[in-house]
Amino acid sequence: MSKSQSAKKKKYKAQTSIGNKTTSWSFEKYISHKHAGLIIAAIYFVIVGLISFIFHTVGDYGIETDFFWGYVPSAKKILNGVISIDAFRGPLYPMVLAIFGFTIGDFFHAGIFIAVLSASAVVYVTFELLKRVFSPLVSFFVTILLALNPVFIQFSYSSGTDMFFNALAALTLFFFFKSNELSYKNLVIAAFLGGLSYLTRYNGIFLASFVIVILFVNYWNLNWFNRIKSSIIFAAVFLITFSPWGFYCLSEKGSFFYNENYKNIAYEVYGKEKMSWDDFWFSESSKITSLTEVIFKDTGLFISTVAGNTVDHFINDMERLIGWHLGVFVILGLALLIFSKPFKKWKTHEMGYYFINLSFFALLLVVFYSERFSLFLIPFYLVLAVRPLFIEKLKLAKFLPKTLKYLLLTGLIVFTFVKSYNFNSENINSGPTELLTLRGWYEENVTPEMKGKTVAARKAHVAYYLDMDFKLMPMAENYEDFISKLKKENVDYLYFGIYEAGLRSEFQFLIDPKSNHPGLEVVVYFKDPPSVLYRVTKE
Repeated sequence: MSKSQSAKKKKYKAQTSIGNKTTSWSFEKYISHKHAGLIIAAIYFVIVGLISFIFHTVGDYGIETDFFWGYVPSAKKILNGVISIDAFRGPLYPMVLAIFGFTIGDFFHAGIFIAVLSASAVVYVTFELLKRVFSPLVSFFVTILLALNPVFIQFSYSSGTDMFFNALAALTLFFFFKSNELSYKNLVIAAFLGGLSYLTRYNGIFLASFVIVILFVNYWNLNWFNRIKSSIIFAAVFLITFSPWGFYCLSEKGSFFYNENYKNIAYEVYGKEKMSWDDFWFSESSKITSLTEVIFKDTGLFISTVAGNTVDHFINDMERLIGWHLGVFVILGLALLIFSKPFKKWKTHEMGYYFINLSFFALLLVVFYSERFSLFLIPFYLVLAVRPLFIEKLKLAKFLPKTLKYLLLTGLIVFTFVKSYNFNSENINSGPTELLTLRGWYEENVTPEMKGKTVAARKAHVAYYLDMDFKLMPMAENYEDFISKLKKENVDYLYFGIYEAGLRSEFQFLIDPKSNHPGLEVVVYFKDPPSVLYRVTKE
């Protein structure tokens, strides 16, 4: 081989090597681009938005119950100039729903739009936040797995506060961790968004734990004077943000922090596995009057319940929120976080991120489990699963070649996509579509003078679709008592479907309109699925 040929061969090898290096480097360059997060979020918004409005035609009887029961009536009152005080939730979401509902002309579709928009904001914020706190690679893979998570997608098209609250909480974290140096502007914005989170759902109070991050994690490496000053500013803005609502509650209800969420805690401690939710709510909930009473009625039981929920909630999160295909990596990452020396050398921003998420996890231990409550924790769990693959000092990272890492993550992404597709194909339109048929029949066949003002059922959906006020189907000792209570509450119609039959087994016979039902007159009956709309006779 001539010297010139040898030189050409060496040059070719060098170019190939550089080319390979450039290919790897370009991927990180692309995901580090300042608009990468915005592009991913925009793609998510378009795809999930189209899917949501095409396939999610009716609210379901599960997670969207609160939407029809509480948020829509509150939004309607706001448009009429009345701000009602809900015993369990803040006023911000109904206010936003009122604006979008008025603009779009339909509250249900307005709720879907708010959810899709909020989910897209979470995707964007997660990408940008984790890129700053950890690395672009961790951020990219966590964000993709988040965007494909079955539960995350489900709540992206579900009307309710879940994704809206998630977006506000995520934005709070984003602005707090946005800069490695103290910025009073970002601090004030973070505190303001934290206050808005509280005004959406009262468990947003967990974001007040940023005061502890400022004081003891010392994210910005401040002296004690500036730590105390910054923590006071955060706490003050956080409090001022929801103070107008607090004073309104004080004037109307006698308490600045008025809410009755302690009843949910009471059910978790004293009612779960002992009685149904309906039985507890109708007969026992009124006996509990404060959080203090819940805690000290049986302190030992309260503590043991919370302690037991630590394991129970985590396992449920792995199974129902994340999926065990990722859960095993979450557990491995958690073990490395606790025991591995490279992991123990946390940076202050990592410590702050972990602390905030663990604070939220701890807050949820006092209430019954639902994966929708844990929605905020999905990125945190995914960080635990993904990050060990990109810490070179870990033996795990050394053991896995880069190609194998990407193949593993690609496999997890594909599996998550398939699982999400199957799950949401089944659930996206699982609601009572028969109500759309009922609405069409009602509008065509019932004259204006015959239309009622109030309908009783187990769920509020039928009231929304028939444009009536909702009354919860009363508990009663017998049929005569049941009819008497309907008349006493001035109920015009009773809707009885398979859901009502399942939860009011003593009145299952009402699903058969051919039988004699004194006090009720059949308006219309549908066979598939069986459901009846009765008129409550006034005589």
